Amino acid sequence: MNELLIGYNLKSPQDKDTKININVMNSKKEDLLFKYMIGCNGKWNTLKDFSGNNNVEWIPKQDGRYIVMVQARKKDSPKSFDYVSRDNYVIGDIEEKLISDISINTKNLCIGEKLNLTVNVNKVPLMFRYWIKINNGWEVVKDYSADNTLTWVAKSDGKFEILVECKNVDSENNFDDFETIEFEVEPLKEIQIEDFKCLAGNLIKGEEFVFQVTTVHEEGRDILYKFVKIYENGKFECIQNYSTRSIVNYVENESGNYKLLCFVKDMYSISDFDDRAIINFDVKDYKDIVIKDFTSDLNSPQLCETDVVFKADVEGGKELLYRYIVKGAYAEDSGYIRSSSYIWTSRIPGKYSISLWVKDRAFSGNYEACKNLEFIIDEKSSEPVKIDKVFIDKKDKVLINEEINVIVKASGGTDLRYSFILSKDSIEVKKIDYDVSNYAKFLPDSCGVYKLEIRVKDKYSEREFDSHKLFNIDVLRFIPANINYILIPTKDYFVVGDTVSLEIVSQNSSDTLIKYILKINNHKVEETNYVGQKRYIFVPKYSGKYTVEILAKNKKSDKFFDCKRGVSIDIHECIQLSNTKISCNKLEFKCNNSITFTVSSEHGKDVLYEFFIKENDDWNIVQDYSKKNYYTFIPFAKGEYKILALAKSQYYKGSYEDYDVLKFNVL
Repeated sequence: MNELLIGYNLKSPQDKDTKININVMNSKKEDLLFKYMIGCNGKWNTLKDFSGNNNVEWIPKQDGRYIVMVQARKKDSPKSFDYVSRDNYVIGDIEEKLISDISINTKNLCIGEKLNLTVNVNKVPLMFRYWIKINNGWEVVKDYSADNTLTWVAKSDGKFEILVECKNVDSENNFDDFETIEFEVEPLKEIQIEDFKCLAGNLIKGEEFVFQVTTVHEEGRDILYKFVKIYENGKFECIQNYSTRSIVNYVENESGNYKLLCFVKDMYSISDFDDRAIINFDVKDYKDIVIKDFTSDLNSPQLCETDVVFKADVEGGKELLYRYIVKGAYAEDSGYIRSSSYIWTSRIPGKYSISLWVKDRAFSGNYEACKNLEFIIDEKSSEPVKIDKVFIDKKDKVLINEEINVIVKASGGTDLRYSFILSKDSIEVKKIDYDVSNYAKFLPDSCGVYKLEIRVKDKYSEREFDSHKLFNIDVLRFIPANINYILIPTKDYFVVGDTVSLEIVSQNSSDTLIKYILKINNHKVEETNYVGQKRYIFVPKYSGKYTVEILAKNKKSDKFFDCKRGVSIDIHECIQLSNTKISCNKLEFKCNNSITFTVSSEHGKDVLYEFFIKENDDWNIVQDYSKKNYYTFIPFAKGEYKILALAKSQYYKGSYEDYDVLKFNVL
């Protein structure tokens, strides 16, 4: 970058042997030392080494295009120089410039982006060579060729300068013309892990675990995630190498304490990682045992010689064992059994306490969960009253003013009576007192959750009821919309320009309205009003993940939606790469003779190639992914070899899309 201002007593061009004074204006207002150099045709001469003089005399002896370069250094600086400037100066009658100008796609890039450079010239044919200044040194990017374009990928940040040298095809000079252009590469913005969590509610061995990482990063960047599992003994295992998947899932087959370490980095970052986080988790052999309910089929009290069935509703565990302990006028212990129900025949009247103990077969203690209930046995003995079945003609949701019919079947007793109580919000709506009829009907006239209690007792019973059951009935103004299926095209690979059609299958279709929300890479691009159309069609113009959120509601609904579903479709930039073939420039292969292998593929976009060689039964990578579709190999020993070529489009996230293997023998 020209940080110093170079001036002359005579303007360019001048004749040779002319005395030219070069002076430097120190705009930095610092105590500097200056060094003056002159370059022509790739050769440099020092006019004056570092000194405090801000001017020097130059007498050119030959015609040509010269580069005047001035380096400046602070007196106490450890660097070779702190500032540098260059200028062009013509001596003699030089032919018209070959390079008219240099154009680049941008002067400000981010790491990972490409710089596209084009050299515009005043005549053809010409040869071009490209240099880049990195860390105060010049490196050849591309040697002389007829190509007037250059593509360069930014891998580090800072200020850069590209030098283009140009010459005629038959020229014997190092160059006949040159131009430079400057640009800047900005550093990647910081990536931070915002959240690292497990999406599974219970971590049980043998089940799939799902962990999710959320990061804060610059929009549009490709972020890579790596997950490493750490065992209690310090052993570690990589369960996902760097990938764009921020969600990792795997099955853990052993219980114990684990840690999961996540590394994140920008795809083009030169660091091993940009941020990391760790999460601790315990893997159990089974879910915690919880007794949800412990009930009996008959209400207390009951009469002697009555069979009472105790039922346990338990969740958790792997192989459950149940133990029923009866304490009272006489004791009874089932011991640990596999059945979740137990039949107890009452023999002696009195007050009893029944305990339920539950544990997993692998548990060594007495129990992992327990629950108790009280039960009273009366003196008299008769067949107990039981509700065997209840028939309700409206099993699902019920609409306002829609009739509900109920029939009860019960057994036991001598002469049964039936009562029905319908309530809402703990307020009794309708009650049918005890009667011989086991049938009832109700006509709810408002929305809400109704509770229907059915009571049965013997005609001679003094209890409020001998047996009863409760049912909840949800009464609605309308049936909420429900999406049964989303029909999508049977294609499994979509590219830009394909027509994507979604069709909604729902109940009560004529009363259902649908809202469609289209998102591309999680950015909303289109949202419809609620419409009756059950088909949604779009034609993708860009690659990415297209998500269609589908909201459905009944015409009468005042909610934003009754049902919500979604579908995601990956749209690819082009047809998947295929038909990869390796060809060779020779028919016979000999030791110490070079062999060039060339790879070709169909479809894909900006195709990259990676090469492996199998020698002495070992595969070794010999050329990482690049656009270079050929590899030159020199065998030094005879024997059988194999070459493997992996191919993928530049934007493909996987390891490869297609490959080919070629076997050859070296004589």
